[in-house]
Amino acid sequence: MKKLLVLFSAILIGTTAFADTVFIETGLNKDNFWEKTGKQEKIISNIGYRIIYANKLKQAPIEVEKTPRIVNAYSMTFNKKVYISSGIIPYINNDDEMAYVIAHELAHSMEAYGGFIKTMSISGNSKKYEYKADLKAIDYMVKAGYNPIAAIIVANKLFDEPLWDWGGSHPKASKRMMKMYEYIYTKYPQYLNSSMTSSINYQNFLNAQSDDIKKFHAELRKRQLKQQKEDI
Repeated sequence: MKKLLVLFSAILIGTTAFADTVFIETGLNKDNFWEKTGKQEKIISNIGYRIIYANKLKQAPIEVEKTPRIVNAYSMTFNKKVYISSGIIPYINNDDEMAYVIAHELAHSMEAYGGFIKTMSISGNSKKYEYKADLKAIDYMVKAGYNPIAAIIVANKLFDEPLWDWGGSHPKASKRMMKMYEYIYTKYPQYLNSSMTSSINYQNFLNAQSDDIKKFHAELRKRQLKQQKEDI
């Protein structure tokens, strides 16, 4: 009997020695609770629901996924839910940048309220709706008090720039950023003088696409001159 007890004790000790280590957070109080247990999730949630409230949007739950190795954000058409992968957070520098990420996905969620036919249209022409979500996100951001220049900054940091713009579900980063720039220049030009334009990522965009930007301004001046002649 003693031998059996000794053997049983050894098994228990061995099992304990190789068990997973469990860390328990200590020192929690009402002042540091969010910092220690969910500060990032709270910030993201607050930004998202500020956008929803300011734009009077329909319901779209927002969830942060614990996926530190995945740099992504997406929405699901069947439940309108927006998911933010935790792996994207290290690339985000401020609330304005996170606002673009969330607003873009909210734009997709709002499109999904169009029903089955609209959902199928989105699936069949995803690039068109990526452009549309970018511009709608800019509207959402401005209405909620965020700087839309952050949309271009995030795109410069995270969007793909494949050699060809065929196949896949998303357009090239350069094309998306130009459409954002043109939209901001036309509808919200005051932000082009904001301090956020000094960001190295925005400056990278200006340098890399200087020819496209010059072409846009030249065509804009041409249209303005034509309109002036017609008015006369």
